[in-house]
Amino acid sequence: MSNMSYCRFTNTRSDLNDCLDAIREDKRLSDVEAKAGRWMFDEFLSFCREYGVIESYDQGTLSTLFEGLEEKERGDE
Repeated sequence: MSNMSYCRFTNTRSDLNDCLDAIREDKRLSDVEAKAGRWMFDEFLSFCREYGVIESYDQGTLSTLFEGLEEKERGDE
């Protein structure tokens, strides 16, 4: 569901904090969630680079971070 324009940043900030906590706590993510997380961070970091907030970022490190959070299938252990 989309956020109402008058509170989109407030609501999204709360959701982002939840996502960051999950990463910091090394919580396992489904394949779909890990891909969505990587995509979200990639989009945000690309935005920051395009607007001169950061010079660059390492896409490989970003991929490794989210690959490490993916739940493994029982047969993959």
